[in-house]
Parts: sequence; structure tokens; C-alpha cells
Amino acid sequence: MRMLLHICCAPCSVAIVEKFLAEQKVEIEGLYFNPNIHPKEEFDKRKDSVLAMSEDYGVPVTINELNQLDYWRDTLEPDKSQRCSYCYGVRMDETARYAAKNGYDVFTTSLLISPYQDHELIISMGEKAASRHGVRFYYEDFRPLYRKGRERARGKHWYMQKYCGCYYSYGESDHPKKPIYFIENNL
Repeated sequence: MRMLLHICCAPCSVAIVEKFLAEQKVEIEGLYFNPNIHPKEEFDKRKDSVLAMSEDYGVPVTINELNQLDYWRDTLEPDKSQRCSYCYGVRMDETARYAAKNGYDVFTTSLLISPYQDHELIISMGEKAASRHGVRFYYEDFRPLYRKGRERARGKHWYMQKYCGCYYSYGESDHPKKPIYFIENNL
């Protein structure tokens, strides 16, 4: 069975990759698609760690460089429920589209490992995207692997982000370089 793993970052993906490689039941490949990540430097740091993981584990990863910062900043409301719903939906839809187009049997996402993400909303968006594109969404609660993934990434000296990734979460974080990159939206 061929599985496409939507990858948000290396720390959230590595334990999932290890799990599936150890089980030897699926052929796993990754898609790094995160048009929400702000600023560009952050996107690149996360991407570089994903590429390092891909090389270390021999798991092919496709990189989609689409960036929607202007849309996130200018169109979405700061309300977390609205922006997260859009963000999960965009990423699940593109992953399902790519999976169907490229002959994968199932897709899933590394977002399901994080205790900080809205698990039920991710599942809902994954299932809707699967239905739209005619490919199966694979659900598993990967949260028990969260600490293992963080430890593995730390041990490999991969980049460990300090916030979700979007413009608004960046502004809500205590990221040390925030004043350089965060522009207050005065609308």
C-alpha cells in the first residue's frame, strides 16, 4: 500500500516515518506543503530539516513552495478557530489532490502527532478532502509518538520551531525575532 504523509515539520514527522518503516506494511512518501508558514526564513528552516529527514531515512519527499502569507494576513481573521479550519483544510485538500493524482492508496498527516493541534478538526478536514478527491484518509492517533519525535529531532540537531507557523501564531508566540518579521495588521 502506498501512503502519502503530509509533513508539517521534521520533529512531528520522524516518529511516524520510523513507525511505518519498522512495520513494513506501507510504502511511505512525504509531501511538505505548508503555505501558512511565516516568515520565509522559517519555512526554509523547516524545509531543510524535512529534507535532512528524507535523506536520513530514505523516504522521498516532494516540496511544494506555495506561500500564502498575504492571504493569511489580509483575509483571515485573527480568530483561531477560523484560521485553523482554513489552514487544515487547504493542507488536507492539496495532500488528497496530490495523492489521488499520483496513485497513492491513502494519505495522512503529521499534524495528528501534536497535542497542540485540533485533532477532531484535522480528522474532519482530512475526511472531507478524501471524499472530494476519491482517495482514502488514514487516521491514527499519533500523539503517543510526540515526545519520541521531538527527542529524535533534537538528537539529530534538526530545527525545532517555537510556534505553529502562520502569521497570527507568530505574533502570539514569544519568538525572539518577532519584532523583525511581525507587522501589526491595522485593519
